[in-house]
Amino acid sequence: MKLGLLTGGLSLVAAACGTTSSGAAASGSSASQVAANYASYALHTGDTYSWVLPIPNEANYEPWDQNAEYGMYRPLYVAGDGAQPVIDYADSIGQKPIYSNGDTVVTVNLNAWKWSDGSPVTARDVQFFYNLYVANKSQIATYVPGNFPDNVASFKVDSPTQFTLTLKSAVNPLWFTDNELTDVVPLPQQTWDRESLSGKVGNYDLTPAGAKAVFKFLYAQSSKLSTYATNPLWQVVDGPWKLQSYDPTTARTVFERNKAFTGPDKPKLSGYVLESFSSQTAEVDALRNGSLDYGYLPLSDVKLSSTFKADGYTIAPWATDYVQWAELGYTSKTWGPLVKQLYIRQALQHVINEPLYLSATLHGDGQLTYGPVPNLPDSPYVSPQEKTDPDPYSVSAAKALLSAHGWTLGANGVMVCSDPGSAASQCGAGITKGEPLSLKFMYQTGTPTLQAQVEAFATAAKSAGMDLVLDPQSQSTMFSIGGVCPSSGPCNWGIILYRTFLWNYGQGDVLPTGGQMFGSGNYWGGGYSSSTAQTLISDTHTEAGLQPLFNYENYISTHVAALWFPTWDWQVSVVSDHLHGWNPQQVFGDPVPSRWYF
Repeated sequence: MKLGLLTGGLSLVAAACGTTSSGAAASGSSASQVAANYASYALHTGDTYSWVLPIPNEANYEPWDQNAEYGMYRPLYVAGDGAQPVIDYADSIGQKPIYSNGDTVVTVNLNAWKWSDGSPVTARDVQFFYNLYVANKSQIATYVPGNFPDNVASFKVDSPTQFTLTLKSAVNPLWFTDNELTDVVPLPQQTWDRESLSGKVGNYDLTPAGAKAVFKFLYAQSSKLSTYATNPLWQVVDGPWKLQSYDPTTARTVFERNKAFTGPDKPKLSGYVLESFSSQTAEVDALRNGSLDYGYLPLSDVKLSSTFKADGYTIAPWATDYVQWAELGYTSKTWGPLVKQLYIRQALQHVINEPLYLSATLHGDGQLTYGPVPNLPDSPYVSPQEKTDPDPYSVSAAKALLSAHGWTLGANGVMVCSDPGSAASQCGAGITKGEPLSLKFMYQTGTPTLQAQVEAFATAAKSAGMDLVLDPQSQSTMFSIGGVCPSSGPCNWGIILYRTFLWNYGQGDVLPTGGQMFGSGNYWGGGYSSSTAQTLISDTHTEAGLQPLFNYENYISTHVAALWFPTWDWQVSVVSDHLHGWNPQQVFGDPVPSRWYF
């Protein structure tokens, strides 16, 4: 998922520091908040809750949307158990799946669970989700050709509390459970299986045409933000929370406790509030005046930590199982021929100074990124090879790569192709004689930290003869252009970089394999396509053990499928000392308000 965060930063080019806010903090939490038993939580600057249907589309496939959805509609399997990147079976509707017939048959038994209208959550509700997914898979963000549901031959409801999937071929059970079944969300078939709000509930999903009509209806209803709190569809839930109010202008969202919740971890709070902010300053000011129980400090304001501590807050960096990269525009007619050349990607990676960015702009709150798997300390999923940088910062190494492949320095210090062709020492297919090595670089505005990294990258690239034409855009524009590309391509950019990270594990993927990122048909990888990579990814789906995962990540890392940037901590949390139950902070960046209490 593509997204962004808070933070401020400093200019690496100018080597100047700055801060967005200053002053003293208010007391940890207002008395009225505690008395009302509602906790307030700050989304990151510019982020807004704006999709209620727990089937993600491309533009709304964001962790803050999904986490709020899953608070109302519990997925079959909950990703993340505290600080551990594993499934939380204790909080899941599904019991541990049973694999048989050479790992080609998967049987799932459901725990006793009820919808808020009193109806039981059944295997039919899972089938309802499955049928909608099959009939509308091209519109669903989690879909990757060949993966779920393409790898399922049949779905059978065995009983109200059991269903069986027969697969088309054997799978790695760990991968299928962690990365396929975590996308499944039982839906209230007894309420949602209809083609209009006033129409009768039926079994329309049992035919492809009916499933398309139902999905179209639900999708349209989820697009009507002004009706979120009043639409009866969204009042039938099986999670610990339900919508109480929603402001479509500010996106302020209030959830109230689902009093009919039958699962574990019953909420101790009466409700919680998602607060959105248009600026970092506004969020810090809300912390100061005591209107936030759980917020964050921009990185440029970490010097305020001692002040907030003295006034009743706990400061806690939130490290997550995420990874950051810049996408490359492989499908672009203009810049695709350039970024398809491995040596150009390696040259670009050589001018990204990750250690400097981590220390100077992130103040050490993050981790270095050398490939597609999060480089968290003690992670069992990071290969020994991916713990070291295959293309360390070196302008001279970047220049040498370009010179060895037919590029010479032209006007204004920009390399031009002087030896076109596809031979090993030539520029490469699709690159014409005299063409400058220039790439349009779209990046997200509003974050000084990212701006500092972008400027440093562009300056170092120019020193090596590569011209990055900066194209700053707002988050909404980035999502509308990059968030639906290349499925709606070709992509009109050479490089695109979002704030903080591009891929977050836990949002459907627990095991860090690469199907959705760099597999065939992806759009998170900018349309990257490699038959070798696809074979290695497929191996992680079918072969047990960690070596297939290591083989995949080593190839993607050294093949520079994307440009690796340091991955930021999710945030530096600032939490009222009145609020408890929030620690440990969840490994996938998802707040768990059902465990909070004053």
